[in-house]
Amino acid sequence: MPSFNETPMKLSLHTLAVAATLCAATAACAHVTLPAGGATAGSAYDAAFSVGHACEGAQATQALAVQLPAGFRLLEALPRAGWTLVAPPAGAQGGEVRWTAASPATALHGHEKAVFTLRGLLPATPGTLYFPVQQVCDVGQADWVQLPEPGNAKPKMPAARLELLAPGMPTDQAAPAPAGAAHAHH
Repeated sequence: MPSFNETPMKLSLHTLAVAATLCAATAACAHVTLPAGGATAGSAYDAAFSVGHACEGAQATQALAVQLPAGFRLLEALPRAGWTLVAPPAGAQGGEVRWTAASPATALHGHEKAVFTLRGLLPATPGTLYFPVQQVCDVGQADWVQLPEPGNAKPKMPAARLELLAPGMPTDQAAPAPAGAAHAHH
């Protein structure tokens, strides 16, 4: 039987191993996503799109384009240092927000992570909102645009998903993304 002093170390190492496995799985699966949870329908929302790594077979992400879904009204897109930003005017509904690396040095290399943020007003009706995203890399691109549908509840290239919740519902109680909604490496 381990002594009192050995048990915490084994527990800590086990906990670290589990945490590392979960973190690695999350990083490997989630390519362009919104934060977990949801947002209150009809409220202002900062959509923070996380990019986990370059496209398959590529060395760097050079651009990110987000399609604004129906009912979402853009307030502003936040610039990133070293990237150019093209966005519809404030108040626009629909259109595309696009960030492009100004040079190869400012692109996201390998597994470098970054967040691209836009602010807007959400539709007033609770439900699910999808943001199709195109990730352009030095070699190819990844079109994160697929929506779940009957017979294909686990799209291979899912659009970023946001649950719009009824007023008063805690945003951390949003329904989790369907199993497999995050992309796994091939």
